[in-house]
Amino acid sequence: MIVQTRNIIEICVNSAIFIAAAIATHFAQSVERPITAVLIFLTGVILISARSGVFGALFAAVAASVTYNFLLSEPVYQFGVTTADEIVPLAAFNISALVAGILVGRLRDSAKRAYLAQSDTAFLLTVSDRLQSAIGVEEVEAAIRGIIPRQGVRTVEIYLAHGNAYLRPSTGQIEFDQLKPFIGAGAADASSEKVVILELEGVRGPLGIVKFQLAADEEERFKLPNLQSLAALLALATERCLLLEEVTEAQALIRSEALKDALLSSVSHDLRTPVTVIQAAAGALNSREVSLPDHERHKLLAAIIDQCRKLDRYTAELLDVGQIQSGISGNQLETVDLKEVVQMAIKQARSAHPTIWIERNLQQSSLYVKANAAMLEQAIYNLIDNAYKFGGAESPILIELESDGKRGTVAITDNGAGIEVQERGRVFTRFFRGAGKRDKAGMGLGLFISKGFVEAFSGTIEVESPVAHGKGTRFLIRLPLVSVPRLSEHAA
Repeated sequence: MIVQTRNIIEICVNSAIFIAAAIATHFAQSVERPITAVLIFLTGVILISARSGVFGALFAAVAASVTYNFLLSEPVYQFGVTTADEIVPLAAFNISALVAGILVGRLRDSAKRAYLAQSDTAFLLTVSDRLQSAIGVEEVEAAIRGIIPRQGVRTVEIYLAHGNAYLRPSTGQIEFDQLKPFIGAGAADASSEKVVILELEGVRGPLGIVKFQLAADEEERFKLPNLQSLAALLALATERCLLLEEVTEAQALIRSEALKDALLSSVSHDLRTPVTVIQAAAGALNSREVSLPDHERHKLLAAIIDQCRKLDRYTAELLDVGQIQSGISGNQLETVDLKEVVQMAIKQARSAHPTIWIERNLQQSSLYVKANAAMLEQAIYNLIDNAYKFGGAESPILIELESDGKRGTVAITDNGAGIEVQERGRVFTRFFRGAGKRDKAGMGLGLFISKGFVEAFSGTIEVESPVAHGKGTRFLIRLPLVSVPRLSEHAA
């Protein structure tokens, strides 16, 4: 409907220009101004040519030649000339009208093609820019669907080759091989097709297909872009997303293999030692050939219990690492009192290390954070345990809790020798144990677990060393605070 309306308007305007030029030419002829008459008619032909292109120019030039010969030049209402002097202006007019019309029409058509080419290029650049931000095939489809409806296409669907079928990643919809005969159909003359199916061709071969559902009314497709070029951009973006997925999977596999290797290495060393001690002590206790005094038997039993605790601790750490690797979901979090969690961690540390010396400086009021209480307690306990091992066995460990209104901060400070500068950036890495401290260290997972848990709760963990006089280490846990409705508000 839009195209028909435009054509009717163009014909009416061109007819009006032609009639006005003919009337003005006739008037100039009547006042004996033949040159002015010719120029007026030529101007009308040029205006029509500029509006309608080559075909309009040819039609206007021929119509002007016929009209000028039959109605305006002598003899009027006859084709032909009466004298030789009339041949020159008539021939000049016909040739001028034809040449001027064709040249102006070609110029107009060239300008129109250049404008359309520029518009298509600008549109394709816009599409390319939007597709750059997509990191998944679903996002590629969503991005193009947000642009394309304004270009005479109702919707776009992307399907990836999946065996003998095509799978649409965004919905899971499956199309089978019956689409193959239609691939490319309508690409040459898309305006005659309601659905155009094109193949997505990547560097490594066919990726799948793209279905363009065109506007229901053919006359609404006057802005239809070059679908082949559009399909090429979609193929490029789709292949990039598939390569990103492959890279991500490869990196995850590499990390998984590295973790497995590290776990095997750690298990082979750190878990074997307690097992060896337990086995030796149990063997001695079970021996009928050796009679042990009571204090030796108690010593061996204490060693077995101590090594069992180590095994239990190692097993718990490995499970915590697995939890961090697999991810902590939001439904595992709840609103907890940070002050209460710190007190529970202190209680756990005193139970594990009866000789530990802890000084507390905790904020009086409660501070609430979004976390998993057991995991947060473990994270804080690991830091206290680390402080006890490397600096707090014979000196106090200071535990502080404060708030700036937005974040709650737990600070754990020891008076040990501190951390070497070259090791400070590695203390939170998995299986790291400082040089010269391996006899006190466990599996090297405690600080890694603390960092993983704290960051899962949208918090941060930092280390400062030395703290004062070239000695001491301070670990800082910062967690965003959340507001908790008061009892009066619940009652209301």
